[in-house]
Amino acid sequence: MAGLNSHVHGLVELGMTRYEAKAYLTLIQRESYAASELASEAGIPRQRIYDVLNSLVSRGLARDWPGPVTRYAATDPETAIDRLLAVQRQALSGLESHSADLASDLRATWVVGREENAPLDYVEVLRNAGMLGARFRELQHEAERELLTFAKAPYAMTENRVGLAATRRIADSGGDVRCVYEYSVLDDAEVVAETLEFIAAGEGARVAADVPMKLCLADGHRALFSLTDPIAGGLTSTNILVEHASLTTSLRFTFEALWANAEPFEQALENRLQSSA
Repeated sequence: MAGLNSHVHGLVELGMTRYEAKAYLTLIQRESYAASELASEAGIPRQRIYDVLNSLVSRGLARDWPGPVTRYAATDPETAIDRLLAVQRQALSGLESHSADLASDLRATWVVGREENAPLDYVEVLRNAGMLGARFRELQHEAERELLTFAKAPYAMTENRVGLAATRRIADSGGDVRCVYEYSVLDDAEVVAETLEFIAAGEGARVAADVPMKLCLADGHRALFSLTDPIAGGLTSTNILVEHASLTTSLRFTFEALWANAEPFEQALENRLQSSA
């Protein structure tokens, strides 16, 4: 039984149906069969046996002997297998030719596609704080002539070596590094100490009663900003990096307007210390 199933499977792989395979394997067991005999011996439904035999005969895998009762005999296995393989080779050859044409057509489209930009490939949504911090450090590190920043509560205390190095480098080369903080920054001693380090490195710093969003503009064409959820407020935000000169220019006008009306950081800090004394 295991051998029969293996032979059936092998013939099916060469292109026969299971009924055709079972019929052929039965036919080779003796000189000839009537259709009804074959159906019984091979376990094929009688209503299907003539379709199965006609298919085998038309493909040269069996032959029929007309008479009062038509009888059927198998073509010798070597010839039958060769014929099945010839059909498979022809199909494979056609598939190879079609596949080559398809690959050529698809490659042409693929090459053109490499030159196309996605509609929003200049916008990156930063899904978590780790990505936000990494992109902010990249902006600081890659900026060459300008870094303009809005710092808004809550303030994140992070490793500031990249920022300090960028501030010194840009300021020493005559570039522009400025930041507008909210007055609430003056209530946080750690943030105040960090800000004074940046001022010493060359940052211009001022404070305002309210800063609209966390924002960093780099070299006039990159903008990193956080939009707080209008319902949840500061509890959650969407962080976006955009490489778009027109948007960055528009946001720069906002920065300059707020900067013009803000108070120098050190002066605001001195006033706060005096009022607390």
